[in-house]
Amino acid sequence: MDTIQVLSYITTAAGGLFLWFLEGFIPFFSGRKSRGTHAGLNLSIAGLNLVILLPSGIMMAFALEQSKTIWSGVNILGLPLFLETMLVILLIDLWMYFWHRINHEVDFFWRFHSVHHSDPSMDVTTAWRFHYVEIVLSELLRFPVFILIGAGIEDLILYSMLMTPVIEFHHSNVSIPSSVDRLLRIIIPTPLMHRVHHSVTRSEHDANYGSMLSFWDRLFGSFLLKKDIKNMTIGLDNESAPEQQRLFALLARPFQQ
Repeated sequence: MDTIQVLSYITTAAGGLFLWFLEGFIPFFSGRKSRGTHAGLNLSIAGLNLVILLPSGIMMAFALEQSKTIWSGVNILGLPLFLETMLVILLIDLWMYFWHRINHEVDFFWRFHSVHHSDPSMDVTTAWRFHYVEIVLSELLRFPVFILIGAGIEDLILYSMLMTPVIEFHHSNVSIPSSVDRLLRIIIPTPLMHRVHHSVTRSEHDANYGSMLSFWDRLFGSFLLKKDIKNMTIGLDNESAPEQQRLFALLARPFQQ
């Protein structure tokens, strides 16, 4: 494990911990109880996913290195290194936008992605709450996409370092001034944007798919804002009851539909 990978993990953990504590002092949705229990559930799911993500990362590094001997991807354009890296990052984020949208629009994928959306108390820990089958599918599809782009493992680590804090931030229950949110969402998806994405109303949660950059939603017509977010219900109908928010219930639910 090299220095940049270690730094990526530290950034993820430190950013998440900072936002979780900040949620306790300046929450957007107030009155949240059992925050520790809620975090424990979501982190348990995230821990299971690490069993998939760690070996997948090793295989990804090997696959990307070997693929460069037969296909160079965007390197064929002969761009300066900085511009090439920026293009790769943009293309990775574009893929993330479409992959997220596919998870909403294709029923098979939605049954697994809905575990993420069924959280009725969205906070920073929700950023790591994904069903393990969704993680497996995501990792399998990333291989050909990233090979086609011509990404290197260093590009993926850089993207992770840029994208993860944004995802943690827009899932967080931190209250920020609406003027700051408005300014930030010119570039990144913000908490007000992503809270709409977690609305119990299907027409609202089928919007704002961006991971790191917000302009994909404007470009592809999926950008949506909503007034009175404070009164909005988060979660999913018939899937967010307390007895459904337990580890084994969440892991089993997609197979019971």
